[in-house]
Amino acid sequence: MTPDWQQIKEAVESNGNVHTVSMHELRDAAKKDKLGVHIRAEISKTLAGMGLGHLPQDLPSYQHQQVRLYKRGTPVGDLIELVLAPGEQNDRRLKEQLDETTVDYAAIIEQIRELVSE
Repeated sequence: MTPDWQQIKEAVESNGNVHTVSMHELRDAAKKDKLGVHIRAEISKTLAGMGLGHLPQDLPSYQHQQVRLYKRGTPVGDLIELVLAPGEQNDRRLKEQLDETTVDYAAIIEQIRELVSE
């Protein structure tokens, strides 16, 4: 079964806003036979119009190559875009984001011990 654009978008959204597909799936959704430069540009524009970004940024020309799709404006999308845009400000934002997501497992274990000992 050939996926359509709506199914591809739903797959991204239902998979935590990130999903990997093959180029042949994107080609088939675009209803094209080949993956020439203009077709890849059209696919990229279609994805952008649906609020989806992709990696690699230059879509591959080989149908079996994988492409990571992500929903822009989501935490995972923002993280991907931060990584892709070098610069001091984005480096700082990456560090801040990673510091916020670091879990203090020792504190969690200590809390569990306190609860169990009560």
